[in-house]
Amino acid sequence: MNSSTQESFVNSTQYFELTNTESIPNKRLYKKFINWVSGEFELFLQDNLHGLQIFFPGGWFNINEIETDKDAFEFEIVVKSKYEQKGIQINVQLKAILNHILKLKLTIFHD
Repeated sequence: MNSSTQESFVNSTQYFELTNTESIPNKRLYKKFINWVSGEFELFLQDNLHGLQIFFPGGWFNINEIETDKDAFEFEIVVKSKYEQKGIQINVQLKAILNHILKLKLTIFHD
């Protein structure tokens, strides 16, 4: 799994923004990740027309597919929040869910 994180403040809207590009072995695991994230944030307004967008107090995050190669499925997570600490907390939650999905995959197929 490859990942990269960029942190930036968007001056025009005064939102703290975190952008992560993630890679997962296949689309099936990506869909499982989306399903788990949706369940984790089920009390918040959600839009899944283009990827998954979830609104939380003071911000929102998007998870969208990006170009894929033959070896992995890539997607982008963008978290925008008026409050830096809340944005970081949501980002950590999303990465924890992704890591859990990847560990679960390894446990199922390697034990």
